Amino acid sequence: MAKAGMFAKSEHEELNRITSKSILEKLMNIRQKINVGFTARRLVWELIQNAKDNVSLCSENDEKVDVHIAISENEFIFSHNKGYFTSGHIRGLVRKYSSGDKERDTEQLGQAYKTTGRFGTGFMTTHLLSEKVRVVSTFQHEETELFHPCSFWLDRTGKTEAKIVEGMKQAFDQAEEAILDSDGVERSDIDLKTSFIYPLTDHTKPLAYVALEEVQKGIAYTLINVPAVNSLTIDEALAGETVYQIELHETITMGENSAIIYNLLMDGKRSKQYFLAFQNQHVQIIVPISYDGLDYFIQALSEDVPRIHLDFPMIGTEDLHLPFIVNSTLFEPTEPRDGISLMDDEYNEFAQLNCSLMQQAVGLYNAFLTYAGNNNDWHDLYHLARVKSPAKRDWIDQSWFNTNVVGPIRTTLLHTPIVDVFTGERMAIWDDFDEPLVFFPSANKASLRNDIWNLAKKLYPGSVPAEDHGDQWYEVIWSDCYQLTISTLSGDIQEAENLKNLDALLQDSKSTGVDFLNEYYKLLNIEGGHINEIVADKFAVIPNQLGEFKIKSELSVDKGIDEELKNACALISNDPRSYLIHQRAGTGEGIKYTPKTQDAIVTEINTHIKESNDKSAVSAVCDYLASLLPKENIPERRLLIFDFSQRVYPEDFRQKRLLENYNAKIWEESDKKSLSYIVSKIGDKKSVASMWQSLEFENKKEALNWLNNLVSFLVKNGFENNINREKSPILPNQNGTFRTKDDLFLDAGDIDEILKDIAADLGYDFREELLDTAIYLVLPENRTYNIADVAEKITACLKPMLRDVDKRKKYKETLKNFYVWMNDNREKAAKYFPDLHEKRFLFLEDDDISLNIKKAVEIDELMEEHGIENIEDLRRQLTRLKEIGREAPPSNEVPEKVNLTQEIMASLGITSQAEFEAAFKDPWVQARFYHTSNPTVSSYAYAQRLIERARENIKAYLRGHPDYDCTDLEETATTVLGGILKNGVPIDIVTRPSDNGEVIFYYSSEKDTLDTDSVELWVDNGLTDPHILTLGRILKSTGINRIPINMN
Repeated sequence: MAKAGMFAKSEHEELNRITSKSILEKLMNIRQKINVGFTARRLVWELIQNAKDNVSLCSENDEKVDVHIAISENEFIFSHNKGYFTSGHIRGLVRKYSSGDKERDTEQLGQAYKTTGRFGTGFMTTHLLSEKVRVVSTFQHEETELFHPCSFWLDRTGKTEAKIVEGMKQAFDQAEEAILDSDGVERSDIDLKTSFIYPLTDHTKPLAYVALEEVQKGIAYTLINVPAVNSLTIDEALAGETVYQIELHETITMGENSAIIYNLLMDGKRSKQYFLAFQNQHVQIIVPISYDGLDYFIQALSEDVPRIHLDFPMIGTEDLHLPFIVNSTLFEPTEPRDGISLMDDEYNEFAQLNCSLMQQAVGLYNAFLTYAGNNNDWHDLYHLARVKSPAKRDWIDQSWFNTNVVGPIRTTLLHTPIVDVFTGERMAIWDDFDEPLVFFPSANKASLRNDIWNLAKKLYPGSVPAEDHGDQWYEVIWSDCYQLTISTLSGDIQEAENLKNLDALLQDSKSTGVDFLNEYYKLLNIEGGHINEIVADKFAVIPNQLGEFKIKSELSVDKGIDEELKNACALISNDPRSYLIHQRAGTGEGIKYTPKTQDAIVTEINTHIKESNDKSAVSAVCDYLASLLPKENIPERRLLIFDFSQRVYPEDFRQKRLLENYNAKIWEESDKKSLSYIVSKIGDKKSVASMWQSLEFENKKEALNWLNNLVSFLVKNGFENNINREKSPILPNQNGTFRTKDDLFLDAGDIDEILKDIAADLGYDFREELLDTAIYLVLPENRTYNIADVAEKITACLKPMLRDVDKRKKYKETLKNFYVWMNDNREKAAKYFPDLHEKRFLFLEDDDISLNIKKAVEIDELMEEHGIENIEDLRRQLTRLKEIGREAPPSNEVPEKVNLTQEIMASLGITSQAEFEAAFKDPWVQARFYHTSNPTVSSYAYAQRLIERARENIKAYLRGHPDYDCTDLEETATTVLGGILKNGVPIDIVTRPSDNGEVIFYYSSEKDTLDTDSVELWVDNGLTDPHILTLGRILKSTGINRIPINMN
């Protein structure tokens, strides 16, 4: 026995030495303030874990523990109920080892135990608050099983092993003394409570609050993970008590499994903090959520919350970057309890267990992902994507973690509908072919991302996240997600190629392609980086004026170039719109362009007109320019050239085009070509007759007037070369044939036409060399023919003929005409033909003279018979008869001649003897009416009465008519009213009676009036209201269906 006692004493001393050494080692980090924050956060969980383990070991009915933490000015007190100490517990506490170690078989990994503690070292972290701790509890006597009050100081202030051993001895002695000095009681007679009281200093009090904050952040997860903990009460000196508990809110079914939703109760009331817990036999995951009474909303897991729990949080696993808490009582932790071994090491059984449990957690999480994504009552699913590679840790194999944790979760994320898009649908990030379905706006600033989103929603409303989700998704997306940057947006715009295609792509009916681009350019200028790529021509995203997207260097800015000039330039060169930036595109200050002015376009057009070999293009642009006229103050030159061109090329000059910006240089080259084309076209006609018909003039006179205007214009404006072109002459001689200027002479005006005829008959046609007198042209003095020149030629031809009888017979008619001219123009004949005039009798044959005398006598007798005074009167009467012939009925019908009654006189408008005599000098009246004697006075009075009645009735009727204003009415003739306004327009009115059922027109004043545009014919029969006699009524009443048109 003595030997055994000797060994027992040695063993006891050795145990004290080892224990004190270990305690000093653990205290070293605390005393050196190493990882103070880590330790302060850990210590409170160690206390709660010890409390739970203690109650688990002491309870026979799986009683739950209530934890109470109080902090005051001087103390940090941790208390719990239901637990008590045995001698083993006290020894473990004093000697620093876990009281539950005896239950744990290290050879049997993966087995669950009632206790959580592993190493017995966790309690040492609490000495960060104080190295002296007062322990107050209840002791159960092993032999009597009675319960005794127990308290002692755990003093670890010693700096040496001896002092530590002394502290341990004092703790044992104090505990033993307290136990022995008290009476034992039954368990039913005592309220079990254990307290650890830590004195605080000014240096340790802040650490106590760190511990307090830590437990407040993580208590909900602990209450869910450790059902053995019933509640936690925190009592702050100033804030008062808060009791934390967990309540089951709802159980939901996920396929074959169930998940539980919990609510954190605070002082017995529900809080806004809800949590989803999903578990299998060994692993549980927890996701923080919120609830609005109808739907659930995923919450972001705080960065300060540890991701791995071994029942209690493992401080140090916060940067594992998982969006959920994973808990398992089977995890094997590192010795500092700051993680678990997650190493791809087949020989490391601890790591193999931990990895297997973590993979189970991934399976649970992916099942929840699928459930949430396919249920519309779950929202803000972007928080579920907050997974990425972990921070570098000694206990993590990053390759294994990425392959077995991050990879599988992200694969599920990519193919599960978890993105709520702008259109209200929920989409997967990828489709079944791993092609992107969702485009995530991406930029380093929230404002830029928002701008990208505003653009993207117009292009891809069903592929961009909902507006208030964009920033959250930006925080969680990874390389597999399609990131819609400014650069990718530029690529999409470039791919559209033009505004038309962009308009088709836009899903926003309120926005056009240009509006969209202007928002995009604004973004470029704000962002300030990618715009440099646009300037460097890496993207074609700027529209030209044709709507085509171009790179910056291919474009110039339009400095007020007229649209019509662009059209003109496009006919002969590149369309300026192809290199001019779209006028509504505002690319901002960040993109500079070279300017393009109208003068530059004008120069380009003129250069091409002058140098181009493409005749068709030159012709087209010149025609187009000739159709351009200034919008205001149009120069006469421009109007004339347009009119000339329109006449010659009517199909090409249907309309005038108006220029906003006038500059005479526009037509510097084109006018030369345009006038040349006109002259060539006229010259091709060869003659006035051909030109007249081809260019559709009304008559020859109009054609010559137009040609004279053209010639005058050419001479006046410096284009005189065009009137002397051998291949295209346009100057008409007096035979109507076109000649060049050098081929023609001016007509002095004193040459009678008969003399030109005579000269032509004799073989010298002066008209071939004489410019048509309708054309005004200045030529040198020696380029004029007068009567003397003609006389010289005629004399030269006729003198020899006087001695040649045969020739006189041949030119009999010519000689006769010359004789008549000399007879009518004796002075001119004597002056210019002195020799021929003296011998003029030789130009007539005797028979001709006799015949002429006979005709003259017959004409005199005819004129006397018909009361015709002279030849002019005869011509007038013949003309009138011709008109009557045109008015006569068709076929051979002769109108019946009737007696002239007083009714007909009223219809004719004859009211006096003078008018009667004048009327019957008219052949038309003579041909239609008999009269045996002059009308009586009563006949004239009757006609006057009807005419006056008709006039007054019509005047009265018009004064009452709303369309007619008769304020200034006046009688301009017997049957004509003037000074009348109809609907504000001045008109004249012819008034006639229609008692005889007809109106006969004779007076020239009436005909002249009716020949104007603003005149009406009104009739009155004295029985009904006066009425207007329209053309339609005339046609219907007369049966006329053909009206010959003679505009002369």
